[in-house]
Amino acid sequence: MTHTLSPVTPARDGTALLALTVLLILTTWSFFGRFSVVAATAGIATAIWLRWWNVRHPAISARGADRSPTMLNIAAVYVGGDAAGLAFVVGCVVIFVMGLPPLRWFVLASSILAVLFAVAVIGWHRTHSLWSEPTGSLRRP
Repeated sequence: MTHTLSPVTPARDGTALLALTVLLILTTWSFFGRFSVVAATAGIATAIWLRWWNVRHPAISARGADRSPTMLNIAAVYVGGDAAGLAFVVGCVVIFVMGLPPLRWFVLASSILAVLFAVAVIGWHRTHSLWSEPTGSLRRP
C-alpha cells in the first residue's frame, strides 16, 4: 500500500529547496545583500576554524561506558550584567542594523529611550526602599 503524501522522486525535494533558497536570496538582495555576504563569509570561516580545532583536539569521552552522560543544567549557568553581556547585545544590535538599514532611526530612538528609562529606574531605587516592613496581617498572633 502506498501513502499519498510520500514523494515519488525524493531528488526533487532538494532541487525545490535549492530553487526556493536562490529565489529568496535574489528577492532580498537589495536590502539584505551585504549582510548575507558578511554572514556567509563569517560562517565559512568559523566552520573552517572549528574543523581545524576539532582535528587537533578530538572529542574523547573521559567517562566509562557504565556512567550516564553529563547533562548541562541551564539553570546553573550564571548570566550576569557584565561586559561580555554588553558586548553580546551591542553586537546583536550592530548585526540587526547592518541587515536592516531603514530601521537605524528606530534603533537609535529605542536606545535613547532605554537609557532614559534605566536612569529613571536607578534614580527611583536610590530614593525608595526596595523592602517594606511587613503588614500586621502577616504577623502571627
